[in-house]
Amino acid sequence: MQSVENLNDLRLVAWIAETGSLAGAARRLGLNHATVFRRLNQLEAETGVRLFERSAGRYHATPAGEELMRAGAELDAIATSAMLRVAGADLRPSGLVRISTTDSLALTLLPPILALCRQRYPQIRLTLEVDNKSANLSKRDADIAVRPTITPPDYLIGKHIAPLEFCIYAAASYFASHADLPLEQHEWIALDDAHSGHRSLRWLDNILPLDEVGYRSSSFGLVQQACLQGIGLAILPCILGDASDALQRVGEPIPECAAALWLLIHPDLRETTRVKAVFQLLHEELGRAMMRFS
Repeated sequence: MQSVENLNDLRLVAWIAETGSLAGAARRLGLNHATVFRRLNQLEAETGVRLFERSAGRYHATPAGEELMRAGAELDAIATSAMLRVAGADLRPSGLVRISTTDSLALTLLPPILALCRQRYPQIRLTLEVDNKSANLSKRDADIAVRPTITPPDYLIGKHIAPLEFCIYAAASYFASHADLPLEQHEWIALDDAHSGHRSLRWLDNILPLDEVGYRSSSFGLVQQACLQGIGLAILPCILGDASDALQRVGEPIPECAAALWLLIHPDLRETTRVKAVFQLLHEELGRAMMRFS
């Protein structure tokens, strides 16, 4: 196991183990499925041991696979750390900055701020990734994250922007004909089970069992769209619910659903000129934008 190719195969084993699939490892490494399949078979032939068992559609590492997985994960961590340190020393006021956020923020607060960023820093290119699961900044999934959270990860530098309130919303057409109903008798719209544990789902489950909710979706943006169609009540972040004049609040904000808006960055990137510039602009403009909801 001396060649660079074989060292990369250790990373391959680590990503198959982490994602549970060849397709997941292929996406992470920028390869195609056939290449990953061929390299895994070749590695098993070279080592003379089986590295994975397949069960319920997922790849599970054997004891031998776990040994190589740990080595691959360590190699990946060392390489990622080195890249972060190199990126952190970059003093150019230009280049790419990747931002990760949720659909609610991407649809409301961020568009005018990112437009301002492009005007102010035309040599900085931006990519905005909408992912309702937190990006892993330690693995450079993004440079900056704009996230609702209660407790940001300890390994990141964070700036608390403002509280994020949640409230029940309804389309005027729906509420006009259902206003007298108690909450448990309303039609409801909610996030799906991919967001199990979300504060809004825990709160709603005390009103109505989640398996009785008539319409569920994968993001708050889609929940808002369904609410606009008059399907029923929905718990939405106020930044999203208040963005549409066609929706009205039903009651006061729900304390049990409250979160906070945080701006997050990896410590190794905080002095990178382009990342620092975008981070500071986001900090200033997000704070200004959130004043509308205070």
